[in-house]
Amino acid sequence: MLLSVRAACTVAVKVLLSTGLTLWWACFNNTESQGLEGSSKTQSNMRTRYFVSLVLLGTVSILLLLRQHIRDLGEIARTYSVFHSYIKHNPDVLFGYPSSSTPRKDISLAEPIPKIIHQIFLSDGKANASISKYEPAIESCKTLHPSWKAYMWTDSDARDFMSKHYPEIYPHYVGYKQNIQRANVLRYALLHHYGGVYVDLDVTCRVALDAQLDEKSGVPTLTHLPLLTPGAYPAGVNNAFILSRPKHPFLTELLRKVPSRDIWWPMPYVENMLSTGCGFFGNIWMSFALRLEREKINPGVRKEDRVYILADQNGDMESQMLRGKVVTPLFEHGGASSWHGWDAAMLVLIGKHYGFFAMGLILAISLAVAAAWKLTRRSRQPQRRRASWSSLISRLSLERRSLEKRAHEDEERGLMREE
Repeated sequence: MLLSVRAACTVAVKVLLSTGLTLWWACFNNTESQGLEGSSKTQSNMRTRYFVSLVLLGTVSILLLLRQHIRDLGEIARTYSVFHSYIKHNPDVLFGYPSSSTPRKDISLAEPIPKIIHQIFLSDGKANASISKYEPAIESCKTLHPSWKAYMWTDSDARDFMSKHYPEIYPHYVGYKQNIQRANVLRYALLHHYGGVYVDLDVTCRVALDAQLDEKSGVPTLTHLPLLTPGAYPAGVNNAFILSRPKHPFLTELLRKVPSRDIWWPMPYVENMLSTGCGFFGNIWMSFALRLEREKINPGVRKEDRVYILADQNGDMESQMLRGKVVTPLFEHGGASSWHGWDAAMLVLIGKHYGFFAMGLILAISLAVAAAWKLTRRSRQPQRRRASWSSLISRLSLERRSLEKRAHEDEERGLMREE
């Protein structure tokens, strides 16, 4: 259905564009054919109006075609602009580990989440793909959680799981260009269906997640929280570690939005981030958290539906972030980022020197506008020259007729005198 609507919109835009171009060309030719009958100023104004109309039509068409991309970029802008303000006004969303500076009450689930560790290794049939380099990290989590079940999800069982339990998402799952997109969606679906914990392959466990916490924390263990994630830089939340109960409404909302975010982007890094990755994860988290904020008073938020971000006892999220090669109180992150490519490196470079890139972009736009203006004025000059030559020829013709008439009158007066 989504594809048919998109195709219909595309056809409609093409029809509008072709009609607009036809009308503009017809009017342009009509203006040219008028020649010297109309004034050059009127013709220039008409051309300007047609040009502006065409530009407006093209702009509207582009906005219509890119409406989903604009939506995603708008969500990113909202997350970046609202996230830290939200945290400031809702400090209870931060869960201090290993201890909280202020006592917490009434946040614990009656029962802990299922004792399951989910990890994902998708090779897409590549013979040279090897999981051996991640073995120490994988074993560290198993050792600290001896009573837990540990599942390593690979290509075949992942496809079987998605086709059986999430058939509406399965076509998108198999259609993704990048394995990381499949791994992202799979982790959300596994936690939604089974609950438990997801950790990336390059994450080494340093502490048992079911270890007892002090009374100030408000929960016996981390596993008594409904949903927990680290924060992300510069805003949002990270999906390298997710702890969740089954059927959490945030994950329900996340999976519901997956099909509509499956759109093409010119850069693989951006396509992953906004379709299934941390950008998408953080955007939907922000929407969900804002909705919870509105529901706090009426009708209220169940503690089973709340979401939490890892922080230290002072409310600092950065000390718990899995960003690059870092050691946090809970984990050691290898910072593999095996899916990063040339576009990720380019975006990092732009991020480090964004001021210079912004100035270059402004300069390029200014030069393009100046060039377009100059070409427009140049296209009007031949018309003005034709009008000027026409006026000059008309004046000369009138003067010639006046001289001929005067000479004829003088000749007649001379003949009359001779008679």
